[in-house]
Amino acid sequence: MARRLVIPLGATWRQKPASMLLVFLVLVALLAVSVFLFVTDYITSVYGYFRLGTARVSDAEAWFVGALPQLVQVAFGFMALERRNWLFAVLAGVALVVDVGTDMAFRVGDAQGFAIYATALFQSIALFTLGSEFLLVVSLENIIEYLPDVLEAMAVSSNRMVDSFTKVADTFREDDEEDIHPVTRRKGRGGKQGP
Repeated sequence: MARRLVIPLGATWRQKPASMLLVFLVLVALLAVSVFLFVTDYITSVYGYFRLGTARVSDAEAWFVGALPQLVQVAFGFMALERRNWLFAVLAGVALVVDVGTDMAFRVGDAQGFAIYATALFQSIALFTLGSEFLLVVSLENIIEYLPDVLEAMAVSSNRMVDSFTKVADTFREDDEEDIHPVTRRKGRGGKQGP
């Protein structure tokens, strides 16, 4: 059975339209942040590859090689979790080391000192590995999981709004009919015509 990275929301939460919409909007915001960080992580890997100083066939090489660590981490990392396979875990780990290494090569540049290396390492692992690859998959999986509940919540909310507008419109219509036909309205209610 596959491991799922879904935030468990109980049935009571799923029946509250406002709560589901709020949770869904937060998940969409997390997805947007993770996509930005994923692209940033890719670009830092590309620029870090440029800084390695080795010969390249062309500049396009770095743009393809820069994508490789992220794609391997996502593909083999989740396969390793699902199948509990050590070979997939090793491949994902090697890709992580390459990704972190190219990120650090770019971020550190020519600077020296333990603090800058530690900061670059923290940035690469915490922000750009957990914040991009992991968060991208988790937020997307949760969005897919809760999309039917959100659509249902939107339908319920829309029906409530339409009912409210209909009631308000009916109230205005009754007031207009009373203004146009005051005698008829009174006659219909009391059975007698007023003076």
